[in-house]
Amino acid sequence: NENATEAGSCDYDLDDDGIFDSDEILGCMDPNANDYNENATDAGSCDYDLDDDGVVDSDDECPDEAGNGTNSGCPDEPGGGDGCGMNWPEDSFHAAIYSFIAEYELGYGASVGCFFDYYPDQTYEEAAMDLEDNWGSGDALEYAQAWVDSNAVDYGQESFNLTLVFNISEGGLGWTDGGGGGGNGDSDCGEQQNSTSGNETNSSYFEIEENPNPDDPGMKCFTKYVEVFGLGIYAESGLSDAQVLHAASVLAELLDNDEDGSVDDAALLNRLQNMSAIMPMFDYEGSPAYQDFAGNYNGNGVSAVLFADEVDPTQPGHWGSDATVEEIMHTINAIGHTYVYSEAFGLEPDSSLLSDAMDEARGGQFIEHPSSYPEEAWYHYDDTTCDYECMAIEYMYWAQVSNMGILNDTETCDGIADEWEPCSKELLESMDVLIYALITDSQYHLPQYAPDGNYSPETE
Repeated sequence: NENATEAGSCDYDLDDDGIFDSDEILGCMDPNANDYNENATDAGSCDYDLDDDGVVDSDDECPDEAGNGTNSGCPDEPGGGDGCGMNWPEDSFHAAIYSFIAEYELGYGASVGCFFDYYPDQTYEEAAMDLEDNWGSGDALEYAQAWVDSNAVDYGQESFNLTLVFNISEGGLGWTDGGGGGGNGDSDCGEQQNSTSGNETNSSYFEIEENPNPDDPGMKCFTKYVEVFGLGIYAESGLSDAQVLHAASVLAELLDNDEDGSVDDAALLNRLQNMSAIMPMFDYEGSPAYQDFAGNYNGNGVSAVLFADEVDPTQPGHWGSDATVEEIMHTINAIGHTYVYSEAFGLEPDSSLLSDAMDEARGGQFIEHPSSYPEEAWYHYDDTTCDYECMAIEYMYWAQVSNMGILNDTETCDGIADEWEPCSKELLESMDVLIYALITDSQYHLPQYAPDGNYSPETE
């Protein structure tokens, strides 16, 4: 009971009168009492025996399925259920971080305490304590991600994407009784659809292969794979071949924008390859492959994902129809450009030419979202879940696709005006001088031409 005041005790005082509710007249047996419990066995007592073992649950050595009792003498339960009823990551460092996320981001209750009481491997208990002790207020997920990025190496660990690994969008890793969340690391890949229908293309420079890494963590549910300059496109079975090949072509066109058969920036490709950058494609959010990937992938090569309903090979990059250009561009920029050319594309405030340009585009340097943007601003992103660095990545994308002419139609310009105003190359050049100069500077080798989903390199 979340109101219990002592480990293994059902004593609590909900009406705050200084007397334990179990000692008051009628107590748990009174349907009108604050602490009424239908399992109470004695009038005026909160003691009950849900597991029917003849021992009052509050005196049991090990909790029953309802979570009653204490954990003294209980067997270890790594990566599975516990007295709190939570599913835990098998990785002990991840588990320590998840305890904070589950409590302060997902609202699972006293998860940090559950970690200390029930998780069998306490190697990283200091990490859980440090996370909780140094957090004051604000966005718990943002704080925890920044903490992991900065401190993981001190624990001999690598940073990881908390949103993906902990399946945040689906409510976390869930409960042992199946309630809430997903991504518990044992996801069934479900029935393979082997889809080949929908917007098929007649030919492609690339070929779809079988998943080359089905035994890698988080990769078992992917059935389609395309290699592009040593980088991987991994797709779930419900994606059509045309959709997968479209993503491969867009990736190739962004890296080899002049389509001469060689990447335009060897340093960028080297960084992407070293980070094992990939583009995962899922049937839908929460699909079997999504849950398996979110619960098990531990790499640093993912910055964005694609879902089947946002990939349309017939409308490359078109706003509202095909997100392929956007998400692949995010991946290249976030994992590649921001590190290879950090002085130009660093994401933190006052760190780069990009951050300086964005501050001007937003009408000032706003670390937190303003209640309203100044009239002179032309970039007014209002998604409160997107922090400063996230806004910088979005800003870079908007500038690039404006320069490419992808947004230059009336419907798109009107549709995005609340967020982004310079929707054509001409408007960008005249309105945002700083970002235009940055993304067209040849020393950074950024793509200048819009991908059309048809990569056809010239060969001698």
